Amino acid sequence: MIIWLIGISGSGKTTISRALLNNLKNKIKNLILIDGDEFRRLMGNDIGYSLRDRNKNAERMINFVSYISNQNINVICAANITSTRNRNLARKKLKSYFEVLIDVPIQTLIKKRDYKNLYKRALKKRIKNVVGIDIKYRKPKGSNLIIKNDRNKRYINVIVKEIIKKSKVLKRK
Repeated sequence: MIIWLIGISGSGKTTISRALLNNLKNKIKNLILIDGDEFRRLMGNDIGYSLRDRNKNAERMINFVSYISNQNINVICAANITSTRNRNLARKKLKSYFEVLIDVPIQTLIKKRDYKNLYKRALKKRIKNVVGIDIKYRKPKGSNLIIKNDRNKRYINVIVKEIIKKSKVLKRK
């Protein structure tokens, strides 16, 4: 089983995936969480954030998730996949793949959830390659579930329950 949460920076992928892991860890064997930022660090932070580098990182993650899931390890992955090509690759290559789009309006991200100050710095032209600002974001078509996450953290448990229900993760055991 693979549940992959996608969405741009600040959408809540990491927060939701950690809550999902905490909810499921005693119910599902061999369950791990792979976070996009942590994965980059594990790979040595050897690439940047250009579209080309983002695609390379996505391919690495897809290959890694494929490798570990083929060893009967269940995966929750929290990382955006920017390109349609790589989202299609994930759908094709990964068995039991369930994609969750965490959808938040860009204005909400800029005004209320810019915890890393990415949007602020990108809008002031201090940094480049920020998805939603100078890298066009195309919302994926074909996600298994779309979560509108424009609320606060109090709704995390509601979101987790919806992911569990729609993914049928507990019925796959």
